[in-house]
Amino acid sequence: MAAPTVESKLCAALAPTMLIAMPGMEDGFFTRTVILLVEHGDQGAGGVVLNRMAPLDLDTLLKSTGLDSAPSGPHPVWVGGPVQPQAGLVLYLDEGRKRYDHDVEVMPGVRLSASLNVLRDVAAGKGPTTFGLYLGRAGWGPGQLEDEMAKGAWLSTEPDLSLLFSTDGDQAWRRALSAFGTDEQHVVREIASA
Repeated sequence: MAAPTVESKLCAALAPTMLIAMPGMEDGFFTRTVILLVEHGDQGAGGVVLNRMAPLDLDTLLKSTGLDSAPSGPHPVWVGGPVQPQAGLVLYLDEGRKRYDHDVEVMPGVRLSASLNVLRDVAAGKGPTTFGLYLGRAGWGPGQLEDEMAKGAWLSTEPDLSLLFSTDGDQAWRRALSAFGTDEQHVVREIASA
């Protein structure tokens, strides 16, 4: 077995992580976003935007798939990113219930699944109780994310469980900056003085 290269160590170190869009992000879709990066390697990187609310709620989405009931309480649906916006992903806490096809452990205690069976179980009251449903995902080609990070487009930090399942929307971005130890005004001043 070959020894790991510096590049492969960097790849392993990036996922899972949270990416916080810097003020001044030029891509309008990613302005003020927080992303959970779930994969990173030679083929590129991918994750889900945690704080971009979709224009429909879980009840509406479940009914559109033929599932009539929904769990009680507000459950927004999120736009996970511009890649494959018709595909759904469910990020959920592993509460010791069953595992689903096509699900992966993102980090200890947190799983991500593309299985419709998760939604069926949620609708029937048998699925995970702490979850987020994302339409689409964020993706980067080989070297693209590293280039954006080198240009200062993203801050990278450890995943924060309180932000993974937050319903704060735009406030989640400010909370992520605060958890990083900074705020929007400080970052803007730093950029201006650079």
